Amino acid sequence: MIEEDRELLTELARLNRDMPTLALRVMDGSASTAEQTHYAQRLIAVGQRLKRRAESTSGAVIEGEICTDNSNAPHGHIVKPDRRP
Repeated sequence: MIEEDRELLTELARLNRDMPTLALRVMDGSASTAEQTHYAQRLIAVGQRLKRRAESTSGAVIEGEICTDNSNAPHGHIVKPDRRP
């Protein structure tokens, strides 16, 4: 996994971790406008990064087949099965 992907996944995990607390605070009316705005800005930024990553990924080669819709492998990477005994 490349460093950029690690950073992206880390920020997605942070957003995921912070969401329940913020959601409860929004529901009970105690979340400030600044808190909500800050979270929204983080969400937008990571969404844009994820979109750019997706747009640069056109498919992966697995066992000689092109996988396009559900591929998690970055563009240009070949995934081969482990054939150890």
